[in-house]
Amino acid sequence: MLETVEDIQERRDQVLGRYQRFKEEAKEKRSLLEDSKRFQYFKRDADELESWILEKLQTASDESYKDPTNLQTKIQKHQAFEAEVITHRLDELHRLWELLLSKLTEKGLKLQQALVLQQFNRQCDEVMFWINDKEAFVTSDEMGQDLEHVEVLQRKFDEFQKEMAIQEFRVQEVTKQADKLVGENHPDHQIIIRRRTIDRLQFDVPVNCKFCKLIRHRI
Repeated sequence: MLETVEDIQERRDQVLGRYQRFKEEAKEKRSLLEDSKRFQYFKRDADELESWILEKLQTASDESYKDPTNLQTKIQKHQAFEAEVITHRLDELHRLWELLLSKLTEKGLKLQQALVLQQFNRQCDEVMFWINDKEAFVTSDEMGQDLEHVEVLQRKFDEFQKEMAIQEFRVQEVTKQADKLVGENHPDHQIIIRRRTIDRLQFDVPVNCKFCKLIRHRI
C-alpha cells in the first residue's frame, strides 16, 4: 500500500523507468526490422543484377564472329546489345544517384533532429540543476519556532519565488519546445514527453507544498 508521497513518487519512477526501457526496446526492434528489410531489398536487387549480368556475359562471350555468314545482321544485334547494356548501367546509376540523394536528405534531417533534441535536453538539464540546487530549501520542514523566525523564512521564500518566476519562464519554454517536437513526430518524442512531464511535476509539486506549509504555519 502506498502511504507517503515518497512511496508514490518511487512507484511512479519505477513505472516510468520500466516504460522507458520498454519504449527503447521497441525502438531497437523497429530499427532491426528496418535494417532487415533494407538488406532483403538489397539482396533481391543484387540477385537480379547477378542473373542479368550472367545472361549478358553468355551473349557477349559467344563466338558468332567466327561464322562469316550474316555478319551485318550480327553487327546490328551486337550494337543493340551494347545499347541495352549501357542503358541498364545508366538506369542503375540513376537509381543509385536517387538513393544517395534520399539518404543525404534523410541524414540531414536526422542530424537536425539530433541537434534539436540535444538543445532540448540541455534546457531540461539546466532546469533540473536549478531544482536540485533549491530542493533542500523547498523540501525542508523548518517552518520557524516563533513569529520572527517564520517571517525570516517567509522573506527567504519571497526571494526564492522571484528566482522561481525566472525559472517558470524557462520551464514554459521547455514545454513549448517539447510540444513542438511531439507535434512534428520527433523520433524520440516519447522521451521528450517523459522529460517534459517530470520537469513540470518536479518544478510544481515541491514549491506548492512549501508555500502551503508556510501559510499554514503562519495561520
